[in-house]
Amino acid sequence: MADPAAPLHLAAPVPSPFLDQLADPARTVDARPRAVRCVLLLSRACDGDLDPVRNLLVGAGIRTARLNADELAATTLAVAPDGRSVRLNGRRLAPTVTWIRHFAESAIEPAGSAIESAADPARTAFLRESWRSAAGQLAALSGTAIHPDRPGVLAQLRLARRHRIAVPRTVLTTDPHLVQGEFDSPRLVVKAAHHHFVEPAPGRLHGIFPVVLDRAELATGPRPGPPVIVQEYVEHEAELRVYFVAGQIHAFAVTKTTPADPWTAPDRLDVRPLTPPPDVVAATRTLAAAMSLRYGAFDFLLSAGTPVFLEVNPDGDWRWAELRTRTTPVTAAVAAMLAALHRAAPDPP
Repeated sequence: MADPAAPLHLAAPVPSPFLDQLADPARTVDARPRAVRCVLLLSRACDGDLDPVRNLLVGAGIRTARLNADELAATTLAVAPDGRSVRLNGRRLAPTVTWIRHFAESAIEPAGSAIESAADPARTAFLRESWRSAAGQLAALSGTAIHPDRPGVLAQLRLARRHRIAVPRTVLTTDPHLVQGEFDSPRLVVKAAHHHFVEPAPGRLHGIFPVVLDRAELATGPRPGPPVIVQEYVEHEAELRVYFVAGQIHAFAVTKTTPADPWTAPDRLDVRPLTPPPDVVAATRTLAAAMSLRYGAFDFLLSAGTPVFLEVNPDGDWRWAELRTRTTPVTAAVAAMLAALHRAAPDPP
């Protein structure tokens, strides 16, 4: 039996590649689950355009994650210190592509009851601005970010004129009555200077839709009022909605009774697929390149065969046109665009 009072003799350390690896921080084994590469979609719950896109991506073996502005109350989010991965609702993700579509601050429900929120508007404003910042930073850490940012209507039209693309005469004004003399056309279009919807309370959308007026009717509005776009009414034989998706172009001819029909009377719309004329294709490609757009919904008129550019919406919906025509070209093109960007993104560290 060993003498407990005898001195201890420690054995010399045994060389071990495994121990050397543990001692070298540069070679330390990371036992945490690897971040899952995914396409990250930021929008709102009612954005039905993204559902079939997600189905196509899942069928191609591509993971997706979705963050809706109107479903953030229980959302947990943490960006890893390396700035390459995030933990979203318990999932460790490495976004390869982030697409921000209808992620509107106005859709974000304030914390607490409506009474508490009304009593503390500063807290609600802070919550919404914080999520706006977080959305931008999530996009920044992705391999590719697709933003809904766009120039204003006047800047878009100025850009089109610079590239010799026809546009209607347009004025931004707080008093349409004062600009009657700027136009020769007997009819004019008055529309919002920015979005066609406002959301005074989350989930309560109010439409501010374009109207066609005789010039004399401009005197009936408030003076002054909010800034609006006043545009000459262009006589035309066709109205086109043209979708640009990473170089692909898909077009639909749209016939409507009033400019507000897509929102107020969709059943009155007549929509049909169309092979766009070469001049429309060229104008679309030129403007998409000039605005650095990966995706855009362009509105054109065909007037005596000449395309007249109205505006482009970088988060414009497309399923309404596909459902009316029982086609899915834009859905397929969007899924293909996101899949290609996802596959081209580097693996997370």
